[in-house]
Amino acid sequence: MKAPDARTRADRLRRRCGFDDNALRRKVDRTQWRVGLLLLLLFLVVTPVACAHVVWSVHAAGVRAERYEAATRHRVDATVVGTTPLQSGREVTVIWTGADGAPHTGRYTSWRATAVGEHRVLWTAPGHSLEEAGPRKHARTVGDDVSSAAAVVAVTGLPLLTVYLMVRWGCDKRRYRRWDEEWADFDRRSRSA
Repeated sequence: MKAPDARTRADRLRRRCGFDDNALRRKVDRTQWRVGLLLLLLFLVVTPVACAHVVWSVHAAGVRAERYEAATRHRVDATVVGTTPLQSGREVTVIWTGADGAPHTGRYTSWRATAVGEHRVLWTAPGHSLEEAGPRKHARTVGDDVSSAAAVVAVTGLPLLTVYLMVRWGCDKRRYRRWDEEWADFDRRSRSA
């Protein structure tokens, strides 16, 4: 069997989407189709604009955070001098030599097992607070961009899909009621004949 050509497939898609003068389509079918098309067009107009705005804002904030953290966090090679178990994790006390050559002592909370005398690479943040994580990486900013775009698509798409499903439910009720009426009318006519 020969596969249909592109023109035939396009014509089938056109008819399947309701772009035809099929006499068997009822008013309720056309109403459902028009509402669905309107909601789809609304989604295709609103979502890219909202997505671009949100992703641009999230990206700009992420780049600012990258630059700020790169400028304010500094790597230190610290030596663990004490650990105190906490209810969740442990408080680790470390010493390190600062850029000025002076010794510094600090504490941070860690989930990792830590032994006294162990050497750790840490990052000092403003106020000499210590963190195990370094400055924000650009990959995190890109990940935030992707997740915010997905969230915008969901936030704009789900309400429109809900509206369509409610319209479809109402149209189905009308369609089934009409079919029941027609079957009852057919039954009456067949009994009287």
